[in-house]
Order: sequence, then C-alpha cells, then structure tokens
Amino acid sequence: MDPALPATLAEAMATEPGWLRAWVMVLVVTNLAAVEFVVKRADGRFGVRPEPIAILVSFFAAALFMDWLYAEVGYVRLLGLAHLLFWGPVWCWLLLRRSAIGHASAFGLYVHAYLAVAGASLAIDAIDVVRYLVGDGELFQRWS
Repeated sequence: MDPALPATLAEAMATEPGWLRAWVMVLVVTNLAAVEFVVKRADGRFGVRPEPIAILVSFFAAALFMDWLYAEVGYVRLLGLAHLLFWGPVWCWLLLRRSAIGHASAFGLYVHAYLAVAGASLAIDAIDVVRYLVGDGELFQRWS
C-alpha cells in the first residue's frame, strides 16, 4: 500500500465529500437497522428471524474484508468487491423471499428498503470492480 495513503479505510473515507459520507451513513444505518427485527413474536412465542441476522453478518463480514483489502491494495475501486461477495448473496436471497415476507409489516417495509438501498450500492460496486479490472482502479489521486 502507498505510504502516502491514510493509515485506515475509515481515515480515507473521512476525507470524502459530504454527499459520499452521507451515502455511507445511509448504508450503515440501513444495515444496522436489521437489529430491530431479529426477534419476532408469533402465536404468543418469541423467535428469531434469519433474514436480519444474515444482513448483520454480511455487513460486518464485508467491513472486515474491506478493511483487509484496503490494507493490501489501498483506496481503489476493488473495495466494492467486499459488498459483492458478502452482501450480494444475502440481497439475492431476500429478493427471492420478498413475496413471502410481504410489505404490510414494519419488517416487510424494512426488507424492501434494504433491497433498494443495498441494490443501489451493489450496482455501483459492480461498476467499480469492473472498472478496476479493466485498469481504471484508482478512486482518487488525492494522496499521490
């Protein structure tokens, strides 16, 4: 990694324009909101929903992988690979389950909002990874 880069991914992201930091905050809040839906109550019994757990596990796994990837290759478009690898399967699974989940409950509305937000992020990440693979890897040249 280039020694001129900030030491951590969080430090690098803190230098981004406000609109991009706001988008990252939307992603963080959308993923962490899954905590609200882990426990459910049906037929007078408490249970655990697998969907919010999958969202949370994929969120933290992607964050860890992205931190590692930043340490290895720096602030490049390949960082989007973390979302594709970890969020992608969960997003596809939820997309297939959305009719069973419905949209009449708060959980159903959350899942649909998650699908929209994570779907937009995955589309952006896919473009970034392809751009990296064809040679347009640098996000910004600020630290050169």
